[in-house]
Amino acid sequence: MSDLAPDQDLAPRAPLSNETTLVEQWAAVEDAARVVAMLAGRPAPTANIDGHERIGSLARVRPDRAEAATFALHELVATMRAGLDALLGAHGTSANPQAAAVRLWDEYQRGRAKVLSEAEIALRS
Repeated sequence: MSDLAPDQDLAPRAPLSNETTLVEQWAAVEDAARVVAMLAGRPAPTANIDGHERIGSLARVRPDRAEAATFALHELVATMRAGLDALLGAHGTSANPQAAAVRLWDEYQRGRAKVLSEAEIALRS
């Protein structure tokens, strides 16, 4: 056992529920957006409780109704992950990442709007 975590339980944990997974993905995207905003020279997005609640509600509807919104969220997660990795890699060099950060910020805004729109449709069905 490590001195860093002497009482850590190393047993496998139960898989996360769909609700937890979607909410955590949404929170991760929102956190990444704050970093992208900083690199893009944009004001950081404010916390949006409505969006968070909508994603939590989405996880509780029938999976076939939530499919489009879930797909849109997974696309946004992938876009933000790849984009943020590239931006952070460029940030430590002499390259100026601001133009790329602005493009990623625009992609985030489009993707976020798509996720919330698809979630609203799923919740109305």
